[in-house]
Amino acid sequence: MDYSLINKYLAGDASEAETREIFHWIEAARKNRADFIRYKKVWALTSKSNVDTPQAWSEVAVSLAKPRDRRIAVYRHWIVAAGFLLVFGLGALMQYIFDGKTHREFSYGAETLIEVPPGQMSDVVLSDGTKVQLNSGSKLYYSGKFSEGERTVRLEGEAFFDVTNDPEHPFFVKTTGLDFKVYGTSFNIQAYPEDNVINTTLVEGSLGLFGKSGSELVKLVPGETATYRGNDKKLHIDHTDPDLYTSWKEGLVTFRNEKLKDIARKIERWYNVEIVIKNDRLGEELFLGTILKNKPVDQILEVFALTSSLKYRMVPRADQPTLIYWE
Repeated sequence: MDYSLINKYLAGDASEAETREIFHWIEAARKNRADFIRYKKVWALTSKSNVDTPQAWSEVAVSLAKPRDRRIAVYRHWIVAAGFLLVFGLGALMQYIFDGKTHREFSYGAETLIEVPPGQMSDVVLSDGTKVQLNSGSKLYYSGKFSEGERTVRLEGEAFFDVTNDPEHPFFVKTTGLDFKVYGTSFNIQAYPEDNVINTTLVEGSLGLFGKSGSELVKLVPGETATYRGNDKKLHIDHTDPDLYTSWKEGLVTFRNEKLKDIARKIERWYNVEIVIKNDRLGEELFLGTILKNKPVDQILEVFALTSSLKYRMVPRADQPTLIYWE
């Protein structure tokens, strides 16, 4: 079956003869029916895309048809995921815009801990007018002296800062491994303590990175991303597209050749679930692409299952996060 024809049928553009051809194919074998149902699920995730997707369908079809030898999956399946997940993310963007955001808004002035539960995002307006967007599972601390000009906050997690300019009162962000002095306006910091990695991307202005000894390590310019790994205390600077690191604010998440075991931790934060990876080699598989966070977790997992050797099993639990086995 030409899978571009299935795509045409699902979009409502197939002729009567083409429709009959598809129906005959579906009825010819149980496997054909199962394949059609799976493609229909995928099409539902990409139906709003303006991207031409026949090639993506074909690549997924080839992946489904071949035996899944996990010894070579790390080399083969991430290539399929690159094209398919990107189409998925772009296709769902307009739906997200019309559905509206799902985060909450807060404004605080006293000594405060702001904690964002897994599965949510929060907008925070500090007393100086600085805007902070907090990602799932993040914590932001600041004291009552903040309103008196001591503009220092402590972050555990991920946040996008749009800092109000005040040359007389510098703005500082402290994390477990690095501290930051803000010379400009907008930047993103990802510093979950359990990850032992800090990623910082500057969008506008200038940002100084300081070690815990107090010495300035580097000053970023717009378009630069700094990665600090706590295990070896090394700092690496790249020139990047800031959108890759800040698109989470709009509900989109981009994976940049990330291992499944690292992606699993993010999914746990976003959906308040617990993931158990039962195969070490599966955890090393790589993905490149973009997904939409506001989709149900089972739909996200189905995309991974279609484009990798991953198989999953969900076990609902009373008063506890859903348990998900990756096999």
